[in-house]
Amino acid sequence: MLPWVVSLVGFSFACIILFRSFWAKVFTTYPYFFSYLISVLASAAFLWWVWYSRLPYENEYWYVQFLTLLIGCGIMLEIFRHALSPYRGAEKFAMAVGLTTFGAVFCFAIVYRMVVASPDQALFVLERNVRTVQAILLFGILAVISYYRIPLGKNVRGMISGYGLYIVTSLATLAIRTYAGPGFTSSWSVIQPLSFDLSLLIWMTALWSFHPNPAPDPAIPLEEDYEVLARRTRRALVAVRSHLTRTARP
Repeated sequence: MLPWVVSLVGFSFACIILFRSFWAKVFTTYPYFFSYLISVLASAAFLWWVWYSRLPYENEYWYVQFLTLLIGCGIMLEIFRHALSPYRGAEKFAMAVGLTTFGAVFCFAIVYRMVVASPDQALFVLERNVRTVQAILLFGILAVISYYRIPLGKNVRGMISGYGLYIVTSLATLAIRTYAGPGFTSSWSVIQPLSFDLSLLIWMTALWSFHPNPAPDPAIPLEEDYEVLARRTRRALVAVRSHLTRTARP
């Protein structure tokens, strides 16, 4: 019963956050984030219905979790969009890298699911890969924010803190599950939703009302540094293409 109680608490927290988002008129400000919460609520309600209806649970769980993980990647895009919004070039670069990386991971997951007979194994590999990519991207954006001292509002700070907590906990539990085997399943079924409940509690506090990001310091050279990096990258690509063209000629 404990996993169900923990899940029910999280369901209640998510409902409160969504209701408050409409009341405080912040839903449209963070559409990717709240779309993810809606997908979590919808998937939880659907899986509860499947469970109580005694329908085949395994395949439905695979497809629902796959969809939730896919939509959850939008939180990273939301963070990129709001943390880097004053720096259009850097924002576009971060969004492109995020979309390309997530797209590659999910394409691999589809192929892996077609080859591997066990949906559970395929889902485990998918979640591990997605969480790893999310952790790398989150660490990267935090490094940029810290290095350039980019100011963030309460909403975005809470979004980062809550999702960072969930990603770190997920990676830790997935690693333990790999070495402990099936014996860790019962503990994992409580720890995973409990960490998500804590993330929801952080989000409920941070997103209770709208707090925009403070105006950045005009002296922050992020956009200039990005342009320098982009020019160097373009020159390097041109040089590589020219070299390959000369090499390919008879």
